Amino acid sequence: MWNRAASVEYAGRVGVGCVVAPGVILTARRMVEPTASESVGEPRMVRVLNNGGSGPRAEAEVAWRRGEAALLRCRPRDLGQEFTPVRWGEMTCTNPATPPQCSALGLAPSGMRSLTSGAQPDEHAGWQEPSGPEPLKAPVHVDIDTVANASPAYGLHLALRPSQHLDGQAFSPWQGMSGAAVFCADLLMGMVAHAPGASLHSRVEAVPARQLLEDRGFCDIIEEACGSRPRLEAADLDGLFDSLPQPAAAASYLLDPRSEVVDFIGLDTEINTLTDWCHTREGVSVAAVEGPAGVGKSRLGAELARRLSERRPEAEHQPGSADIPWTAGFLSGIPGQQPPPYGMFRQLTRPALIIVDQAETRLAQVDQLLSALATHDRPQHRIRVLLLARSTHSWWHRLQDHYRGLVLDPPIGLDSDALYRHHTPAQIQELAEIDFSKRILTLHRAGTPDDWDAYQAADQRATAAAHTPPPQTATVTKSAPPHILTLHMDALTSVLLNSPGELTDSLPATLTLIEHETTYLKRGAAKQGLPHAHPHLLQALTALQAMAGAETEEETTSLIQTAWQFHHRPHPAPLDEQTLHKLHRTLRECHPPLDGGSCGSTGPHALTSALIDRLERDTGTFLHHALTSRYISAGQRRRSLTTLAHTLTAHPHLAPHIAHTIAVNSALLAVPATHITEHLPENTREKWLKTLHAAAAQRQREAYERQREAEARREAEAQRAAREAAAAQAKTTVTTPGETLVLGQAAVRGDVTVQQQAPTPAHAAVNGNGTGGESLVQERVVANGHPRHPGAPVPPAPTPQGRTGPPPAPSSPAPQRRRRRRSLRDPSVPALLVMITVPLAILVTVVWATLQRT
Repeated sequence: MWNRAASVEYAGRVGVGCVVAPGVILTARRMVEPTASESVGEPRMVRVLNNGGSGPRAEAEVAWRRGEAALLRCRPRDLGQEFTPVRWGEMTCTNPATPPQCSALGLAPSGMRSLTSGAQPDEHAGWQEPSGPEPLKAPVHVDIDTVANASPAYGLHLALRPSQHLDGQAFSPWQGMSGAAVFCADLLMGMVAHAPGASLHSRVEAVPARQLLEDRGFCDIIEEACGSRPRLEAADLDGLFDSLPQPAAAASYLLDPRSEVVDFIGLDTEINTLTDWCHTREGVSVAAVEGPAGVGKSRLGAELARRLSERRPEAEHQPGSADIPWTAGFLSGIPGQQPPPYGMFRQLTRPALIIVDQAETRLAQVDQLLSALATHDRPQHRIRVLLLARSTHSWWHRLQDHYRGLVLDPPIGLDSDALYRHHTPAQIQELAEIDFSKRILTLHRAGTPDDWDAYQAADQRATAAAHTPPPQTATVTKSAPPHILTLHMDALTSVLLNSPGELTDSLPATLTLIEHETTYLKRGAAKQGLPHAHPHLLQALTALQAMAGAETEEETTSLIQTAWQFHHRPHPAPLDEQTLHKLHRTLRECHPPLDGGSCGSTGPHALTSALIDRLERDTGTFLHHALTSRYISAGQRRRSLTTLAHTLTAHPHLAPHIAHTIAVNSALLAVPATHITEHLPENTREKWLKTLHAAAAQRQREAYERQREAEARREAEAQRAAREAAAAQAKTTVTTPGETLVLGQAAVRGDVTVQQQAPTPAHAAVNGNGTGGESLVQERVVANGHPRHPGAPVPPAPTPQGRTGPPPAPSSPAPQRRRRRRSLRDPSVPALLVMITVPLAILVTVVWATLQRT
């Protein structure tokens, strides 16, 4: 606000003005018009004042004047710094929840004087001369008549009566305030017309901003300077409505439906239906428009708000006129106060249109709003609530049952066919190219930085097309007409490449649009002291901002830390505080918040979803880092999953990547991924449920594979243990005395080998006479390759270090199997022969006798 103040010098007079657009200064008419005794040809000089300093002096000329106000115009670059269009405001609520704080800035004889209503009055302080470049401060109360819409002036009252004598002279302490701008937060409310005399120095009157915007010539000059037509916003509802987008040479701004870069075309039936609904007699009414993403819902809402809020001077002076301008805007997703004071909508001096975009994701806020409006008392003026959603099937009937009499039936359906009732897609794209070209030229003329190189971009696109395989020929089927956003992206790409008409390659328009947005981000980072910021880091920041959003400064920090960790994943690098603050400022300056959040919109969903798809295809790990980062909050993770669910409509090949990420991190992602399903449109819900089913199937497969691997490991460990136990023990062969020895397996322990050996006759005799038939195993031990006598002690085996020591203890011996070879010397053999031969002899005798009788 303060950096917009400028000194105005003409014919020895010095006043103050306010830069309201690039190269356009609002000031008091009396400061720039010559008197009868002054020379007409004397130049008018302006100089921007910033915190008590001053910029270069620039020569300006009078471009417009009416009543007590005038507009000066100069070359934007002569002012020495960049300026965006100012926001214009008015008071609309008779009983605001928080009284608005207004302030004004002017020049005093000794320097700059700031009058701020936020300061507490000090009855003993009085005015004090500045000792340096800092401005003086004194409390100001603003008395603005909000009941009478046609009130001619706003009144500024000093809370502390200043001294009448400064520097020993009697003059008005308001000297130097002529042309000073009156602000309420960031909204310009009016302009101080002139400094009153000393006897009236406790009150100053200001020209309301709405009186200025009633003049078409005034609005034409502002639109010519910045490309967008000025519009009044409700200053006392600033925390409830989103602000308008700020012009920038970026695809995110040019494609934003609220920027209204492209003229509204088509949808005549829908806009007329909504206009008639707004003028019905009901006090409070709710309607909905549903349709897929990119079909034009937000643009339809923005056009309706613009038409209803247009200034109509003749209606302002007619009490009860049906054509009185409305208070209209998009409801902020992050209200400035909690709980939101939605009851203020019932106490407005104008009818109100409240637009809720993406209502299917903000049902709790919709309930809060309708609960505050659904009372038996009729509001002072009509209130209309327009809900824009991709689908209403899961919640619209519930609203009808809960708020009977408020919610209409059925919702207004919107599809691509509605756009082509009177125009073909080629005609719509051609008109969009003209509008984009005009706005870009306006931005350049206003001094908006833009270092986009169309020829370099065309070369890069041609190179990418040469390395891209041609699309496969498919069966030609009748497809739905393209969405309006698709045509606008193609048109903007053609303008950025200086190639009007349809794109000649098969590459998507998002390829060039992402590069254009990246160039804008690099320019913003360099302005904040990061000239070497890597484009991939900035793209990751933008994609995370589009997915998760940032409602607070802490959430913005989480996004930056996640993007930094992802970008430096091969070689982790620390993020220092200074770089963190610079990235904070880069995000806020490049994508300023339209609501109470920390960062604003990154452009249409089609553009950001293409960026998400590109990062995942290039790295294969972006979704994993984005969804599992330890920095992001649970709310950001839930919003990220919702964004990815909508992304599947245009990029279905991301489904396996999303399913794999959810399956691998099921404990963290499975529950929130399931909870968001009920708020998705039917086609999106179907794709998302398939993705979740694929994730569940993958979890089951992985669990089964893990179980099999565990079982295989246990079995392998058991087998290895058995082999080790068998290898650690000597296996021997047992024979009976006097038989030939069958040599068994040798057991080797260290370098000591134990071999099986047949028993000697002496041992056999001993075994046969003294052991009761049990065999004796005779071992021959070979130590270090040399035979050892069986009776000799076993030498110690060398240890791995070369020292000798006792051999390792053998494992528990396995039971030895005994072999017995029977011979004729065994007493049991004759008995067995007797038992066999006797019955056989009897059988033979019987058979022979039988044969003899026959």
